[in-house]
Amino acid sequence: MSRMMSTFDAAAIAPFLEIRSVKSPAISPDGTLLAYLCDASGFNQIWIRPLAGGAARQVTDMPEPVGALAFNPKSRDILFTTDCGGDERHQLWLLPDTSGPPVALTDALGVVHLWGAWSPDGQRIAYASNARSPHDMDIHVMDLSTQVATCVREGDSMREVLAFFPDGQSLLVRESLRSGNDQDMYRLDIATGRLTPLMPHQGRARYLAARLFKDGSGGLAVCDQGSDFMGIRQFPAEGGETANIFEQPGSNVEALALSPDQQKIAFVLNDEGWSRIGLCDRDGGSIRMFEGHPPGVVASLAFTPDSRSLVFPLEGAATLPGIWKLDPENGSFEPLVTVDGAGTDTGSFVEPLVERFESFDGRMVPALVYQPTSPPPETGYPVLFIVHGGPEMQWKPDFRADVQFLVSQGVMVVAPNVRGSTGYGRAWHELDDREKRMDSVADLRAIRLAIGARKDVNAARIGIFGRSYGGFMVLSALTEDPDLWALGVDFYGVCNFLTHLLATGPWGRQQRAAEYGEPAVMREALERFSPINRIARMKAPLLLVHANRDPRVPIGESETVYSCLSGLRHPCEYLRVDHEGHGFARIENRRTVFSAFARFLEKHL
Repeated sequence: MSRMMSTFDAAAIAPFLEIRSVKSPAISPDGTLLAYLCDASGFNQIWIRPLAGGAARQVTDMPEPVGALAFNPKSRDILFTTDCGGDERHQLWLLPDTSGPPVALTDALGVVHLWGAWSPDGQRIAYASNARSPHDMDIHVMDLSTQVATCVREGDSMREVLAFFPDGQSLLVRESLRSGNDQDMYRLDIATGRLTPLMPHQGRARYLAARLFKDGSGGLAVCDQGSDFMGIRQFPAEGGETANIFEQPGSNVEALALSPDQQKIAFVLNDEGWSRIGLCDRDGGSIRMFEGHPPGVVASLAFTPDSRSLVFPLEGAATLPGIWKLDPENGSFEPLVTVDGAGTDTGSFVEPLVERFESFDGRMVPALVYQPTSPPPETGYPVLFIVHGGPEMQWKPDFRADVQFLVSQGVMVVAPNVRGSTGYGRAWHELDDREKRMDSVADLRAIRLAIGARKDVNAARIGIFGRSYGGFMVLSALTEDPDLWALGVDFYGVCNFLTHLLATGPWGRQQRAAEYGEPAVMREALERFSPINRIARMKAPLLLVHANRDPRVPIGESETVYSCLSGLRHPCEYLRVDHEGHGFARIENRRTVFSAFARFLEKHL
């Protein structure tokens, strides 16, 4: 037994699982209150504190986690959402004057209500719903004085409301009829239901975020229209030619804010996964990038009502989640809300390094590598690969309690961004589409071989862990290259694309079929890609974890794998989690799941 194996302590994960999270800040229109989500109660609820400083208080006590929140632009009322056990069939609620009791605006528990926007006068809300057809999202406008909702436009597949236009008579709508990677933007007239194209384009385009000018002349969108990377483009209110405002070659813009005085644009730039905050004039001039906040990931940002400050959530590989404020005038950063380390040694947390590995076709594949601070044992570090989900996602250096636990136990963590990941341009993003699915698994193989050849690594002790699509990658790695992996951990992963596409939530099926392939057209390829059809080749022990209300990857995917491996007498453990969805929102369930994860690694790595 290696020295490292003898010192791995699964029980040491316990304090890491007590670290809480804060996210999704929102500022009241009078600039006095900061609202945000925090899971201090066991799962996310809304908390409020004075923006200028002071004690925070929990203002919702819902039986389910809160998913999103937004202040009324004219009052302290808050719109928020909840689902049931993570089923993503969200309901809309109103919290009057931040004090309650909450008022249910929708109560059709089997229906998806996708939050959209407040009207400029705060009297109406707009949202998308699949009440009419499980497969299609229709656009609705609700008058809050009567709580009567009107269907403005029936949908075909996926449509979302991004904003009301300033006159309150039309909506900014994003349409994803073909796929989530091939979208269109429209102006929707509320009275007539007429759609006007806003940003005509050739080829595919994706629209990540948008903000409208108060004068009604148009707005700004974060998109990759006409480019390999996401930038900021300006569009006219009635549609037509767009203008480039800001782009950074080789990097994506990922968030956008327009100052209330309409003079400044703030944005977040993705630099190899790390976020950089920038500011420019409305026409794109006078660009200024800010340094000084801890390295990490900024998911959103918003101006204070006086246009003088920016508020944003920040977390990093070695930085606990928090909410921060930036004063652009002097470039100073200030933490507004923080969490404590729950007894962990936060000073020993590790930042990753970006390394690149040559794949089968000569392309260089980036990966974030977390190396323990302790010296390697004589036999080398054990290694755990962690593969992100999506696949239209990117592994970023945000805070991961499981990663910091692993490196504290002397385990190297390798988090690859194989082809198909976002963050590296559309061309890289599309390299695994449809028939090219297994090329991303070949990227994993190349990185695994390179890591295994390092002198400080124990090549016999390399495992792989992934969630959702990352779980598919785990199963594929274990069945395509069974001799390369010592163990696998699959959280709610896909084992069979045909059954997955039949059973996934109908409102998202078209988007997933566009990525993986339509069963009626690509049945043979989907069968070939599905690891369940090679399951007998697996040699490594496997841990499966899945929740019973998962709407994206139904639990049958993991239960099929467990049934097959049990029949083959292959070492496999299976943990079924009740009343959770595509992930684990409740603290007690995260304790159960990741304690089992740590014990499995202690046994097999």
